[in-house]
Amino acid sequence: MSRGAARILGAVPRRVYLDHVASSPLDPAVREAMDRARDDALGNPSSLHAEGRRARDILEAARERVAKALGSRPREVLFTSGGTESCDLALRGAALARASAGRRVVVSAVEHAAVLDPAAALGKAGFDVARVAPSPDGTVDPETFLRACSDGPAVASLMLANHETGAVMPVRAVADAARPRRVCLHCDATLAPGRLDVRPDALGVDLLSLSAHKIHGPKGAGALYVRRGTKLDATRFGGVQEERLRPGTEDAVGAVGLAAALERAMAAREERAARYAALAGTLRTALLSIPGCRLVGPEAGTLPGLVNVEVEGCEGESLVVNLDLMGIAASTGSACAIGALEPSPVLLAMGLSKRRAASTVRFAVGEGTTEADVARVLEVFPALVDRLRALAR
Repeated sequence: MSRGAARILGAVPRRVYLDHVASSPLDPAVREAMDRARDDALGNPSSLHAEGRRARDILEAARERVAKALGSRPREVLFTSGGTESCDLALRGAALARASAGRRVVVSAVEHAAVLDPAAALGKAGFDVARVAPSPDGTVDPETFLRACSDGPAVASLMLANHETGAVMPVRAVADAARPRRVCLHCDATLAPGRLDVRPDALGVDLLSLSAHKIHGPKGAGALYVRRGTKLDATRFGGVQEERLRPGTEDAVGAVGLAAALERAMAAREERAARYAALAGTLRTALLSIPGCRLVGPEAGTLPGLVNVEVEGCEGESLVVNLDLMGIAASTGSACAIGALEPSPVLLAMGLSKRRAASTVRFAVGEGTTEADVARVLEVFPALVDRLRALAR
């Protein structure tokens, strides 16, 4: 029997996708909005003819929608190719613009590579880079972070929620204490819309990064919020688009997709967060009942919908591969680290040994996840753990 025939007859269950913080399926409503825009956004937004003006109108309307969702001004929104570019522009752009006032950069040691790699590049360029270690549960103590800021850094970056442990960071507390010190604070909030409040005024940050494909929007679209008065230097050159900070022809259709996804996420945040937390709570409770399974991350105060567990006696990679064969998509951590030979830097920074860090698996629910999906994981996971442990003996 062919796989297609088996699927028609119901022999092959639908795949269960539980890797929503790596990337999320495109919302059909977002797709429709992009399709409508695609028919009209024919021209280059910088062109003077009618087609170009129409593309510019579409782009600026999307900017206004993103700004309204964030409670900000349209001129404070820069469109980018995604969260990685947004974080890079925020960190390096702010550091270069403020270098005369101080050449110190402060980041948490559990940031995504989108922040850690630009920080490392700044270190090679002569900046003093401080990496603030987390507590064993993956959270960052605000006082510890602020002590690292005592020398007046050019820029500091603290993510809103960690991509591997789900730990929610004390961004508001850091922002309030850092403001009198005139610290420029950036926040990577790419995972949070639809799960946490990401409005810049609620967080008190100067710079905030967003990514569409994390919130059921298109890949290749993102934004950087830049509070009015915050200075950035360009890090890329070749055009005058996006306030001369992000050269290149703007993707008006991608901007529409980001705007639609962000609006939907912000409007449904409380409902989504409650549903995600309930699904993940069921999953976490059952997984932790398996002998030798331990929670990775805080007991409470986590990103709704994310569960990371360490499975003693199993390799995380083997768990993920076998789950995939069973029709379940999970992860060992950051998708941007694929092919890496070393365990997760986040987990190592939390104090886990390489062996323990390599024994983790992450599940993340999102739109479309059902109770049946969670039940399917719990149906197969205990037996899979037993089998892999037996093979490892």
